Amino acid sequence: MTTDNRQRVYLDDLARRWRQDGDWILDLAINNTLPLWVQLASVFLEPAAPPTGKERKRKTPAKTYHDQVEVRLQPEVLMQVLGRRDRMLIAAELACLDAKGKAVAVTNSAGEEWGETSMIALKPTTLFARMADVLAYEQANGLSIAAENTVTVCVANTAIGQEGTANRPDHPCHAPELDIALRCWQALFGQSTSPDTDKQSILAWLREHAPQLSRAAGERIAQVVMPAARKRC
Repeated sequence: MTTDNRQRVYLDDLARRWRQDGDWILDLAINNTLPLWVQLASVFLEPAAPPTGKERKRKTPAKTYHDQVEVRLQPEVLMQVLGRRDRMLIAAELACLDAKGKAVAVTNSAGEEWGETSMIALKPTTLFARMADVLAYEQANGLSIAAENTVTVCVANTAIGQEGTANRPDHPCHAPELDIALRCWQALFGQSTSPDTDKQSILAWLREHAPQLSRAAGERIAQVVMPAARKRC
């Protein structure tokens, strides 16, 4: 079975999957054991060091703009995230590796027309690992996640345990939006006896825990997650 390397496992989900603290996973990334990535919007990428010699003669663009880009954070940036996973990291520039593994500096595009660069806000919970890297680490270190692949589904008010048939990320028929919807429902309604959470709260949860979703996907999942009692209100 092949694994789509574009599949993401976000930091908090990976911590739950491995039953480890998020800082433990950050340490893996700092030691170059497990790559951690982040998706940024409206940013510029430029070589980490100015081109010299033959590189200068090639006239390599000093800076390229990206509406959306996925970059791998360098250890010096990850070290600033340790112990502060619930707070933003604000920086003028981020040291990263691009998709080809080349060192780049990331800056914000806002304010460029004035010759200035605004700060970049990096939320630790948006860091993610590629599923292929996660599976490779688990295989190399003999990790078993069988216990994590159990989902409880409510049908006619009866809890039914579905061992081994869960919507696992490594399943060939994995449904990402279903996985997000289940996690959202569990977080907001799983322990509640009164469905008093509104749609905006659901959308806020999705923006924080699944920032990769489009607005249309968020609306779609919010409609599915919303309890029937609230839909009638």
